[in-house]
Amino acid sequence: MNDKSHRRLLLTASLLLALDCSSLLLAQTAQDFTKIYDSYLAAVKTGSYSQASPLLSKEVHDQLPTPAVQAEYMEMVKQMAPIHYEVESVNVAKDGQTADVNLIVTIAVPEEIQKQEKLPPTQRAEEVLRFVKEGGQWKMGPPLLLGDPDKRERPKDFNMGSRADYADGNNTEVGGPILKVDKQAEGTVYVLRLTDQEIAVFVPAAKVSPEFVPGSILVAHGAENKNDKLKVWAVDAALYQEPATK
Repeated sequence: MNDKSHRRLLLTASLLLALDCSSLLLAQTAQDFTKIYDSYLAAVKTGSYSQASPLLSKEVHDQLPTPAVQAEYMEMVKQMAPIHYEVESVNVAKDGQTADVNLIVTIAVPEEIQKQEKLPPTQRAEEVLRFVKEGGQWKMGPPLLLGDPDKRERPKDFNMGSRADYADGNNTEVGGPILKVDKQAEGTVYVLRLTDQEIAVFVPAAKVSPEFVPGSILVAHGAENKNDKLKVWAVDAALYQEPATK
């Protein structure tokens, strides 16, 4: 696979991960969702499915039809429950009916697994919480636990240099949720999260929009840095638009 095909594959995977959550609604804060998540974690700590049940979506309930399965579920999520978490981004769909909350979680590793796998007492991971609005209330769908965010590939720094430091032509495209924003003299650097990488995208001042905020999904077209594949010099950038339904 050539570099261009690989980059397009990463772009597709990143946008699929963010599908249906293409805009950040300012009225919806992270606290609205973490309040639900905190209540969920409190219920998980007790092991009571009846306490967790009102917070869970129909999709989760449909997967847990019997008390035995429900008890097994509660034991599993108890083991995976974080001892600490921080919100990385919040994305709410344009229709306001679904939302993704990306967390960085710290999970305690049981002693027996520490010994067997030679692991430290705690591990960090990325967790995606999917919320869906049912009956006017936000409900939690099945959480998705991903890899250690510290192991993502990252650009060496945010020193983006000049256009001469990048490949001739504009033959690369990247897209993903904005994690960080670094305003510079001639433009702004947006750090995008792909499935297993973070990409620093320099957008010239003339192409910057006030809509480019953390949590929104940015798609940029431009050139890759000659010495750091995780830096891109954009000629244009825009928020991701979902394809129109036929």
